[in-house]
Amino acid sequence: MQKLFWTGSLISGVMLGLNAPGLGTHWLGLISLFPLIFTLEQLHTEEGLSFRKRALLFFGICWLTGGIAASIGSYWITNSIHVFGHAPWSVALMITGVGYGLEVGFQLFVYFGIPLLLIRKLNNWDLPLRLAFVLALDPWYPRLIHWNYGGLTFSEFPWIEQLADIIGSSGLLLFSSGLAFLLIGWLRWKSGKISHKKILQASNLYLLLWIIGLSYGAWRTYNLETKFPETNPNSSNLTVLVIQPNFSLQDLASNAELAHSKRQQNLESLLNDSRKALAELPQNTSTEKLLVWPESVFPDAYFKSQNSRHRVSSFAQEHQANILFATVDWEPTQTGHKFYGVSVLVGKNGEVLGRYNKIFLIPFGEMIPFSDWFPGIAAWLRQNIANMSEFDRGSEYTVFSLADNTQLSAPICFDIFNPTVMRGMVRNGSDLVLNLSNLAWFGRTTASDNMVATLRWRAIENRVPVVFASNNGESLFIAANGKNMSQQLGLFEEGTLTSTVQLQSQFSFYREYAEWVWAGFIFLFLLLLIPTLRPAKIFQ
Repeated sequence: MQKLFWTGSLISGVMLGLNAPGLGTHWLGLISLFPLIFTLEQLHTEEGLSFRKRALLFFGICWLTGGIAASIGSYWITNSIHVFGHAPWSVALMITGVGYGLEVGFQLFVYFGIPLLLIRKLNNWDLPLRLAFVLALDPWYPRLIHWNYGGLTFSEFPWIEQLADIIGSSGLLLFSSGLAFLLIGWLRWKSGKISHKKILQASNLYLLLWIIGLSYGAWRTYNLETKFPETNPNSSNLTVLVIQPNFSLQDLASNAELAHSKRQQNLESLLNDSRKALAELPQNTSTEKLLVWPESVFPDAYFKSQNSRHRVSSFAQEHQANILFATVDWEPTQTGHKFYGVSVLVGKNGEVLGRYNKIFLIPFGEMIPFSDWFPGIAAWLRQNIANMSEFDRGSEYTVFSLADNTQLSAPICFDIFNPTVMRGMVRNGSDLVLNLSNLAWFGRTTASDNMVATLRWRAIENRVPVVFASNNGESLFIAANGKNMSQQLGLFEEGTLTSTVQLQSQFSFYREYAEWVWAGFIFLFLLLLIPTLRPAKIFQ
């Protein structure tokens, strides 16, 4: 039993870690859950284990799996804790593996362990039921950073990812987890626990789902690539210039060399970069121009600095360019101040056209999870974690208007890890989403790959073009089908991306009816649950 415990956790943990974006092995997500589920099933058949001991074993296996996966796939978190949290590498790795690994492991336990604890006997009906349970639970399951194994596996996977505009990136678990349960079925057939006819029927159904998914993806891709906005009188064009200044955070790093950039942040450098980008535009450019400055590159609190406001306003009027950027703001209260991360749009007339207060705050970077429940622990974390801020959440899915037919929104950094934020913005009328980020905290890691993968899901789910504007890279324009619309700037590279984006509303079933999709998965689970409450009695 001990050998099984370690082997299953190790294999699944490594493959789940390699399932992360940026490593080029995300396809391993198709089989990464199989060793874990197989291990849990083998322990389920062990006689003489009390319910309590079985639950502890299941949880231990899942935690170990999650710890290994987090240590590999989320090493960008380890880097940030080491460089900017000023913790030794070994301590940073332990925090990621044990701490974040606990969240991942608990999720695995809830998804795959708890159903097995409640099932008295495995009679093959349990396989589709357990799969339906995962599909029904995933959209609602709380997590610090909202990701899912379906989206991770099928990021940039030809055509099948296009199904996210019907079932969401979360719904793609049907294909990744589905294969794991199908493989379990084949093992049961080999041992004589399931008939050949039934396992063939299940395999044919799984194959049919792939055929339907790939066919839809091919059609949707063709449809989006051949449907030109010029044919729609309600469409509009916008020339977007993303400035990637590569400003440094070396003053905050435990070792300045680990910050990978020495360019000092200041407004004059930012304006000079912008002048160069505007000067390279063709003289006959007649579309609205939008300058985009990523998060953390504007050096002042815009609404509290009169001089900075004047300079930005004058620059916008002089160059007849709209400017979108991120800043911080605060307001006094009876107990102190409320701080906000803010994106601001300044029009070409120099006036503020709107502001958005960041909704999804970075755990342990911009907020302390459950600080109201555990004030003592929160106080200790404030004292011992360097460079940690505490902000208040925004509450509105703000949309900015540039002209009658130009609506855009500007979520900040990790906002996009919460799918409801971008969905709310697009449902409020946004035809373009510009994500303002600063990932210098994570160094030369795969943090940007994680952001880009998530932005692809959001682009497909909402059928909206997305701009990833990052201070230190890797900035990119993404089309409504999740494909690249531009070259991608490198990590810690100073540069500019310019593109005329064609804006047109595209229909997405998931964007408009996600709640119905989630309810459908719940209904499927309940439908499969009903027969188990009859004579089969698979539950304890």
